[in-house]
Amino acid sequence: MRKNIFVSDLIFFNNTKEVALKFIKDNNLKNIEFFLEPKDLIQMEKVNFILKNNKFKKISFHGPYRYFNIDCEENQWNNFKLFFVESLIFAKKSRGEFIVLHTNETLNKNTSKEIIEKHIDELILLGKELGIKILIENVGVGGNMLYSQKEFEHLVLSKNLEVLIDIGHLLANKWNFEELLKNLKDSIVAYHIHSNDGERDSHETIFKNQLNGEQILKYIFKETPRAKLVLEYSPITEKRILLEDLKKIEEM
Repeated sequence: MRKNIFVSDLIFFNNTKEVALKFIKDNNLKNIEFFLEPKDLIQMEKVNFILKNNKFKKISFHGPYRYFNIDCEENQWNNFKLFFVESLIFAKKSRGEFIVLHTNETLNKNTSKEIIEKHIDELILLGKELGIKILIENVGVGGNMLYSQKEFEHLVLSKNLEVLIDIGHLLANKWNFEELLKNLKDSIVAYHIHSNDGERDSHETIFKNQLNGEQILKYIFKETPRAKLVLEYSPITEKRILLEDLKKIEEM
């Protein structure tokens, strides 16, 4: 199972590149998911530094989201698309397993699902041309969630998309996990693993709060045994907890 468990570098967001690299080396973390933000030079320098100074077995990438918005006005799209294309090229050159795309949150009062789906189609095509797998993530929490569970399932199945299911977002939006897996399990490539209080997207340990983490993980192993698990924990999470959770999941 170890080969399918990744750690998101979100937990290192408040650390220097040197501190992050030392923790990775000291704890023999071999699979990492890196956030890519082409406009954030400090983040990109950190990613490059870690990749240059450590050998990983597998890596994946989270596409830009702080300086990227798929739900934008058409006159902004070419600029936003460029940020994602830069990330695709970086992921390809770094031999990433996949890159994650935020698609289900609305920040624009003039939202059009038709336009968003056009943008998705463009990026998926670019990903195929570059040879890098794009995974659609169920994002958006509460009022900024664009697609309901049924609409998200329909989007994935109608376009034959590959997806990453974020457990924390699913919990905060009160989606039915068993129903989602039943309908989408053939499309699921990976999961973001974390928990919250059922309201806020706080990226806490999977074994805390309202989520029965052990039960969820057992169901994931049963229904999608080949899927990758990415522990996407908050920067304020104690790293001791991350290591404890990694060990517990590996032993399950």
